[in-house]
Amino acid sequence: MSKNIRLGYLIFVIMSIGIIFFLSSCSIIPFKASRTDFTVNIYVAEYNSGPTVDDATVTLLKDGQILEEKTTQSNGTVSFTLRGYSGPYDIRVRKDGFANTDIRLLNVHSDINLNTTLRRPKFSAAIDNDISINFKLYESDKMFVRYSSNSSGVYELLNLRMIYIDAEATASKLGISHMYAKLGTPPGAEYLTAPRLYSESDRLSGEISLEAHSGKTYLFLDAYDLNDNRFELIIPVEIRRFSELTTSYYRVEYPSPAIYSYHLNTSTKYYTLSSENHRTNLYNVIKWYTLSESTQRFFAKEPTGYNIYKSYDGNKFFKITTLPSNVKSYIDTYNNKVRKRVWYAVSSDYSGIEGPRVVLGSVEPLPMVKISNVEPTDSATEVSTKPAFRWKFVGLEDYEGKVKYLYDIWIYDLTVNSGTYHYPLIEEPFFESGNTEVEIRFSDYNWYNLPGNELQTGKPYEWGPELVAAKWEDAENNSVALSVNCDYNFKISPVVIEPERYYLFITGNK
Repeated sequence: MSKNIRLGYLIFVIMSIGIIFFLSSCSIIPFKASRTDFTVNIYVAEYNSGPTVDDATVTLLKDGQILEEKTTQSNGTVSFTLRGYSGPYDIRVRKDGFANTDIRLLNVHSDINLNTTLRRPKFSAAIDNDISINFKLYESDKMFVRYSSNSSGVYELLNLRMIYIDAEATASKLGISHMYAKLGTPPGAEYLTAPRLYSESDRLSGEISLEAHSGKTYLFLDAYDLNDNRFELIIPVEIRRFSELTTSYYRVEYPSPAIYSYHLNTSTKYYTLSSENHRTNLYNVIKWYTLSESTQRFFAKEPTGYNIYKSYDGNKFFKITTLPSNVKSYIDTYNNKVRKRVWYAVSSDYSGIEGPRVVLGSVEPLPMVKISNVEPTDSATEVSTKPAFRWKFVGLEDYEGKVKYLYDIWIYDLTVNSGTYHYPLIEEPFFESGNTEVEIRFSDYNWYNLPGNELQTGKPYEWGPELVAAKWEDAENNSVALSVNCDYNFKISPVVIEPERYYLFITGNK
């Protein structure tokens, strides 16, 4: 090695040691992670733009447990720090001589400034009144597509000019006086907070424009009772445009109805056993349109699959499964119970990247329908050759006015070895009625394979309904619920369900 090379190598080593020593003496700047905590600033006034309320107690709760309690100062403010996406939280604002204010924050995804009020009560003293708000968000007043929150509790609104709100407030004691809704900031006096929605009732519905908003914000729904107690529901939303996305996601479209519930009176355990007894099966079927069947087929990207979600309260959804993109229906067999409503939602999936989640609707599975008060009774004699067949549907008394009863009737001639049978010739495949009490008069119909359209005298016959079912077409929730006691001829059931019994009778001379 030459002298110059050795000198250069020595200089390089000395410089390297110096750099290492310099770096070791410096404090290392840490990597700045994304924020996980957000600030909730609360400003309390008697009314919008009115005087501040000091010495008001502001309590932060989660799951009914008190987390923090603070008192407003002369400027009427308090602040809380909340971990992101850890809701819901409740905020209670109280002071003697004022009506109550309660705030429900469904989740937190960004800082939030709450300009809230403690109004003077209209009556002589404040009256505790539990108020709540139920709401639904749709893409338009047609209410075809309903939105639900994603897994983080945020409502994602993609490429929309407006959102349609349908909300209803309920109270434990005093009635609701009026309601407000506004995006971005809490609603209040019209000249301060317009544009917003307003209703002088317990029901609020209408459109709110999204065009001035983008990114993370909050939707506020307020209800006041007759004593000026206030309840505010705060809903986290994220507004995005297609121009901000890497792809045009398919917002799933669906038929009407999109959800079917089947409660079948069969002991074959091929689906979830109903909790009602151990002889029935209960399952739900949901349906949607693939992209190629939708109105978005010319501009949305073909998904790789579909995510299926379920909820037992209409708000908290959990994923059931992910299906291939060519599948457009799903049978849910898990933990379904009669009288227990369930909601379903579907989203397009792009190899793990999720499109907007769309609520298809909900369904309440029916209890098992049965019959009683049967005439002619089993082993009846001297029955007319043109009898009247009667029975009563039971088991669905709680659904009176909602369900329709489906039924038919078959008669078997027991003296003929070939098994001759008769049934009424009607235009529809079965009878349908909203009445619980049924009467089929023999003389009102022509009967299949019955010469003279009359039974013979002094002969034994068997009769029975071979279809006993009930149907609830719940258009408001985009669903149909079916309860099938028997269906011997595949009228509505996917499987054969034999009648539990037939009724023997002998005709008389008339």
